[in-house]
Amino acid sequence: MVNIFEVFLPQLLRYPNPTDPLNGEAAALMMRDAKSYEAKVKEYVAKYATKEHVDDAGNDTDDSDEMSSVGSLDDDEDDEPAGTMDEV
Repeated sequence: MVNIFEVFLPQLLRYPNPTDPLNGEAAALMMRDAKSYEAKVKEYVAKYATKEHVDDAGNDTDDSDEMSSVGSLDDDEDDEPAGTMDEV
């Protein structure tokens, strides 16, 4: 995990690859108009990556210990498989 946070993610942020994008719209803007792309990145950093915003986001959690509302597989009452595979 340390390698991911200290090496991999900083490299992705410093050297984005628009030919293999996760966000196609951002990649297209980067390739088409680099100055507009840089302005959009600065806008998003100012809007979402401030200490105040991060602190506020940390306060949005509820008291539930679960990570999602889907629940646990242990809560399933039906242990039967969803279906069967037919021979081809």
